[in-house]
Amino acid sequence: MGTLILLVAVFMLTAAFSFVVAGRDTPNAVALPIAAGALTPMTALWMTAVMRMAGAVMGVGTIQFFAAEFVELVPLNNRGLTITVAGVAIALAWALYTWWKGVAVSSSHALTASMTGGALAVSLLDTNHLVLADLSPVAVGIGLSLIASPVLAAVFAWSLAIPVTWLCKDTAPHRVGYSSRGTLAITAAANALGHGVQYGQRIYIVLLMAVAAAGVGTIPTWLLGGGVVLLLGLGTFINAWRVNYTLTRRISVLDPLHAALASSTSALLLLVGSFMLHIPLSSSLTTVASITGAGTAQNSGSVRWSQVVRLMLYFVMTVVICALTSFALLALIVSFI
Repeated sequence: MGTLILLVAVFMLTAAFSFVVAGRDTPNAVALPIAAGALTPMTALWMTAVMRMAGAVMGVGTIQFFAAEFVELVPLNNRGLTITVAGVAIALAWALYTWWKGVAVSSSHALTASMTGGALAVSLLDTNHLVLADLSPVAVGIGLSLIASPVLAAVFAWSLAIPVTWLCKDTAPHRVGYSSRGTLAITAAANALGHGVQYGQRIYIVLLMAVAAAGVGTIPTWLLGGGVVLLLGLGTFINAWRVNYTLTRRISVLDPLHAALASSTSALLLLVGSFMLHIPLSSSLTTVASITGAGTAQNSGSVRWSQVVRLMLYFVMTVVICALTSFALLALIVSFI
């Protein structure tokens, strides 16, 4: 009975998490195109929903590339289900809190950190199921995405602006604006696709781990995957305009050309990370860094560096707070249950 309750809790929390993160991360794809007038809000949302669902299908189909570095965290028993329940609940709570604050953060990092913190607590205090080799891939993935990806995104967006602005210097402004808005529409779709791949993989593997830990073999995998795809699509239509305002106004106000460069950079990194490197890149982190790089190229004085530092601190705090909270909660559960 306890196993069934825990499994149902995993399903409910994961469904809520899928729905919430889809809504709160939608501005990563549509904020710049809408601000530049490339897409109307409703067109942007429908396009994002369709492309995100397509990406989630791809993510579910390529799950084997991600499972190897994540699945060892959870033992196949009720302890594993408890880790999963706590991890998803903490990641969901952090997503809701930062959404209310209007802050762009990485919910995928929140989920990974929460699962890792809880698994480490259970391993140290109870099961001893983890070794350093199990934790290394997760630590390396988080480290790369937290340190390398924002630096790469900012530098690439800034560097890309130099030849592009030189090529456009003799072009009529209305032609530059028209081409930039067309690029923004295309890269919005690419960003939504990359987001779907990243979250499709992570959420689907959480469900598979929970089913395996519960020892239930009668639930069709296509039903789990289909649920993830549908929830990520429907969640797109949740209002997250506070995050949208942060991306388009609080960091830097970009013209259509530099907005297109920022959106192109984040889309490229997301797709490369998803399909070639198979590392957990954050759409929020790459978007913030790309906007910063493009804004610096446009006019270094237009970048509000206090906001950039604030957002970067939130990215680091996401990993630290979620991991420590999950560790403390699971340590308490193991000690008294």
